[in-house]
Order: sequence, then C-alpha cells, then structure tokens
Amino acid sequence: MKLYRKLLIIIFCIVLLTGCWDQNLLKDAKLVMTSGFDLTKEGKLLGTIVIPIFTSSEGGAKIAESQIVSGEGDTTMDIEKQLDLKISGQFDASKMIVLLFGEEYAKQDIRPGLDVFYRDPRRTLVSNAAVVKGRAIDLLNIKLNEKGSISGYLNGLFEGAQADSIIPRQTRPMYSDFYDPATDIILPLIEAKENEAQFIGLAMFNDAKYTGKNLNINESTMYMLLADMRNKHAEIKVQVHENEVPESNNYIYINVLKSDRKLTVKGQNPDNISAHIQLNLKVEILEDPENNLDSFKKIDDLEKVTTEKLTEVANAVIKKLQEANSDSLSIGRRLIAYHHNTWEKIDWTEKYPTIGFDAKVKVEIIKHGIFN
Repeated sequence: MKLYRKLLIIIFCIVLLTGCWDQNLLKDAKLVMTSGFDLTKEGKLLGTIVIPIFTSSEGGAKIAESQIVSGEGDTTMDIEKQLDLKISGQFDASKMIVLLFGEEYAKQDIRPGLDVFYRDPRRTLVSNAAVVKGRAIDLLNIKLNEKGSISGYLNGLFEGAQADSIIPRQTRPMYSDFYDPATDIILPLIEAKENEAQFIGLAMFNDAKYTGKNLNINESTMYMLLADMRNKHAEIKVQVHENEVPESNNYIYINVLKSDRKLTVKGQNPDNISAHIQLNLKVEILEDPENNLDSFKKIDDLEKVTTEKLTEVANAVIKKLQEANSDSLSIGRRLIAYHHNTWEKIDWTEKYPTIGFDAKVKVEIIKHGIFN
C-alpha cells in the first residue's frame, strides 16, 4: 500500500512538470552578434547584422567567418522581418555583443529604434554600443587584416579601450538614462579605416540624440577620470613645453595609478547653481624624451606644470560638455539629491549650459622610471 502511494505521488509530480515547451534550439537559430543602424537619404532605416559561421575543429566549434546581411525598413521590426527572410534559420539577437549607430542615424532620437531590444525579454539588454563616424554598414564590411569575425574583432577593440580608460564600460541598459531627466549618455565614437576600425573619442548626447560634437582621445581619458570611471590604465599625453627641438621633447606621457575625485554641487539658489570637481592624481612617468628628472626640484617643477596643463584639459572637457548641453557627468542627479527644491523650480535642459562649472587637478608624481 505504501509503495502504491509513493507511485501515485511520483506520477502526480511528473504531471506537474512543465518540460521545455519554450526551448529555443541553437541548431535552429542564426545568432546575431552585431547590429548596425543607418539612416538612408529617404529617411528610412538601414539595418545590418553580422552572423557568425561556425566550423568544427578538434577543440570544438569555432567561428570561421561572418555572414553580413542588410535590409531597409520603416521600423526595427520591419527590418528584422526582411532579414529573417534572407537567412537560413531563425533570427536570434539574444547573444548580441556590439550595437552600432551610424552618425546620421544617431543624430535623431535613437529610442524608437531600440524599443524592440528592451521590449522583448529574449534580447540582451547590455551590449557594447558606439556611434560610427560615417555609416555603420561601411564599418561592418571592412576587410580585416587579421583572421576571425568582425564581431569578435570589434568586441576586442571595446575591451581594450575600456581597460585603457578611453571609453566607459556599458554596465546597464541605455534606456535607464534615456528616461532620466538628470543625466545624458555618452558613447564611444569609432571610425572605419580600410582594413581596420579605430576609436577616435567619445560622442556627446543630449537626451537621446547625438549632438554631432565629441571629445578626442586625450579628452576622453580625462572625461573618464572626471566621471570617476578609471579602469586598469589611464594614460595621458601632456604638453609641458612649447618650443623644444625636436618636437617630441615638448610632451610627456603619464599613467594615472590612483585617482580621487570629489564632486561638489551648490544649488540652494536656483539663480546661482555651481559645480566643482577636485581631481587628485598619483601618476607615473611613462615617457619623458628629455629624461630630465634627476633631482627633486625638477620633479616638483614637472608636477606643477602637469597640474596646470591637466587642469586646462579638464576644464576644456567640461566646456565642451556644456556647449553640447550634455550632462553625462550627472550633475543633475546631485542637484536632485541634495537640492530638490531648486530642481523643481528650473528647466535643467536650459539651465545646465549656463551654470558655473569648473575643475581643479592636482598631480603627484610617485614613479618616474628606473633611470633616475
């Protein structure tokens, strides 16, 4: 009798098991690893996807090459329906690692094009996103000098630039910032060469539109420090002289080993809002062509010059952000948190470009090589 009851319980439990009714088999899917969006002259969307082609080997499956497919449409889903008819298998963007926006496309509101990515629970919410100088389709069709897929190549570029504190790491969905009135996104700016791609700075956004203005590579690293997002390395070129011969003697290269950022926002009075950043850097000298650091006085003098020059770079970055009306340093969030009454009385989009905003950088050289 006890055995009979046990069998009934087991059968009942089996009936309750749901099984894999919603499974999505890899053999039936075409994985989209990279997507790019452009705007045509007629105002339609041009979508380009990259699908890896796998081959078997002794070590298992590996990516041998990529299939690149493009299509035009009125919406993102319209494009995907067209692309689905051009590929063998089911369109699957759940493993997408790179998302690119052509320059003209990015200058319009990019939220509608991303709607499908955040509405469908099977889509990846966090991808390496960037603005392409020119068209995304041209970058995705470059002939690489190295073997492998364009998706893997671009993902490697992102990882390297993120480790070098040139571009920010995407840690959460962009939609989180699109609907936050107190901050703006900033995305890497990448350019296609004949056989390669290269990051050339950061593209500044206002709301969900690319402003057409950007920071160069040196300014991008300074932005990362101002945003308190330093990664493994943070190397900056500093012009410490004017008329040295040869020209290379005018510059040094430093690497930031430690950084301490203090951001202060004053906003008790809606008519007198200000922000200040104090950035303390402990650095090492990577390159000094003059090799002129053989005394404490010379090191102190170099610290003073580097402090002055980097303060100028920091304030140039802040000026560019305000001119582009891009609050990617999230000053508005501090205002909401600490001066909410003031926030309720102002239009931040109109106010942000006019606030008093400056930075002060202090440099301390703690390593200068093994020569001296």
